[in-house]
Amino acid sequence: MNRIEVEIMGQRLTVASDDAESHVRRVAGYVDGQMRQLAAGRTAAGMADLALLTALNIASEYWKLQDQQDELQRTIDRLSERVLARLGE
Repeated sequence: MNRIEVEIMGQRLTVASDDAESHVRRVAGYVDGQMRQLAAGRTAAGMADLALLTALNIASEYWKLQDQQDELQRTIDRLSERVLARLGE
């Protein structure tokens, strides 16, 4: 397990992860950017509120992407069935 120090919104955190350091830093950078973007549009939001809003936004992005992936998989499955049916003719 790797221990990687990252900084998010000026706070240093040590993350324990089996993922590559570059991946952990990329994720931390993304979270930092999302939090800073939200903070820029708000007046005096507390850190906990900002973290929760960021988590909600990232979760929303995740589920939208998951839905897109599911739809793509259904399209691939339909096209595969059509190809297999044609090959069987």
